[in-house]
Amino acid sequence: MRFIPEENITALLLRLSENATVWAPQVVRDTVNTVLFAPWREGAEIETGLYSALPVKGLVLPATERLFSFRYHRAGEREKIEIEVDELRERAAVFAARACDAKALVTLDALFLDGSGRSYNDQHYRARRGALTVITLACTSCDSACFCSSFEDGAAATAGSDLIFYPVSGGFLAEAVSATGRELAALDLFQESNLEKPPLAETAKVELARLGQRLLDKFDDIDFWRRTAEGCLSCGYCSYACPACHCFNIFDEMESDRAGGRYRCWDACMFYAYTLESSGHNPRPEAAHRYRNRLAHKFSYFPLNRGEFLCTGCGRCIRGCPAGRDVRDVIKALGAG
Repeated sequence: MRFIPEENITALLLRLSENATVWAPQVVRDTVNTVLFAPWREGAEIETGLYSALPVKGLVLPATERLFSFRYHRAGEREKIEIEVDELRERAAVFAARACDAKALVTLDALFLDGSGRSYNDQHYRARRGALTVITLACTSCDSACFCSSFEDGAAATAGSDLIFYPVSGGFLAEAVSATGRELAALDLFQESNLEKPPLAETAKVELARLGQRLLDKFDDIDFWRRTAEGCLSCGYCSYACPACHCFNIFDEMESDRAGGRYRCWDACMFYAYTLESSGHNPRPEAAHRYRNRLAHKFSYFPLNRGEFLCTGCGRCIRGCPAGRDVRDVIKALGAG
């Protein structure tokens, strides 16, 4: 294993920032311990003891992204449209991501980088993902909202990471997962070490066996879903905070009378308008219907189609829910029902 002394972390980030924007978890100014991934500058304090309110997925699937610009012009008697696709040239590196965030990137890769035609090979996602270096901080502790141990590998997951740091006395052990990670670990800021990895966090667990079928068995029990969704504000935070949720909307916005852009922005299945039809009919009119769909997608439909859960147990949907909803309570209730 390689080892990097704590005092060399700033030098590492400066080295990364020579050709990339470095993102790290930082407390948002004038807030009480609200942590977000933000561009790092020398002297900025990195917060590794608290969990970020939003995942790193925004670096590959931004909350709002212009896909291309367009403008109309006359060509003789005909009206023509010119389209210009924005090209991403900036590299990025994220420091102190969590295993649950990095693992979710692999799920997004399967959806947005599929060359087989089964999903979609998205050029904007491809450019951002290919330009991203992920340095993960292994979790040696957790809070009451975490439940990643319910899933394969739990806190020991390496998928999606380039380099994983394990906190030890005086610094971090470094495990390279990819070629990019091996290049970083070979820098003179690291040294060889015989230290052992520290014990990783063991979070609360929920029983996921047959959960997909249990969800389908309860599908028509609308009273159960009304009780389950009681108090839900349909605010969409659970979707925005989830590292694996990926629903989006696309719209055109005029920036002048002859030019504009096409934008992609995050959407959420908990919003009333998400399934609102032009006729005025909404097949999911209540929060109960939308909450049922959200859980069925994550724990039944997606596993059936993709062979994995659309959840990594990061706990953000529990930690940040303004109504105090806990998805683990629903999973337990499904098992007892």
